[in-house]
Amino acid sequence: MIRVFCFLIFSLYNTVPYAQELDSADTTKTKFKLNIVPTISAGIHVNLQDFYLDFGAGAFEPKSKIGAQLSCSFRPFYKKVQIHQQANIIRQWKEKKYLVSVDLYKRILKFHLSQSLNSSFLAGAKSGYLFGDYLGTRERPKAGLTINPFLGFSIWLNGMNLDVTYLLFNDRLASVPNSRLMFALNIPIIP
Repeated sequence: MIRVFCFLIFSLYNTVPYAQELDSADTTKTKFKLNIVPTISAGIHVNLQDFYLDFGAGAFEPKSKIGAQLSCSFRPFYKKVQIHQQANIIRQWKEKKYLVSVDLYKRILKFHLSQSLNSSFLAGAKSGYLFGDYLGTRERPKAGLTINPFLGFSIWLNGMNLDVTYLLFNDRLASVPNSRLMFALNIPIIP
């Protein structure tokens, strides 16, 4: 339910039209120039029982404040998990998981924290393929597509964005909560 609500909010903000600047000499034509800035990002999403490293590259459009990136998240260690296969059979394995995703996000409502520090709200979703590996066995955890919404804020720091968001990340483990904090540093590549 929370995922659907976050997805609908994200979709609503993407469909709201924004005003375009008018040329003062010719008011019937609008100036529209698509300005795409390539970005790279590095981050971590963490809760008290688990964490994933996250790396990605993508693009950001500053006028509409919409961005997209291809990212890879992974758990850098094997985590001990218990899998309930039947009513009285519980197996314990060491598991490593990976997520290859397309992240779509929008920065909303720019505001100033101080004279030199700008900030905005951030809403988006990590949609991708989650798969994994068990140590010492041929069995694999259940793989599949997943949509993980996030909501938070972004702080502009000397040409970089520091994003602090709440991520609802379902890694299909009953012993690990789905709630996580995601910290990411987005760096625009300006030639």
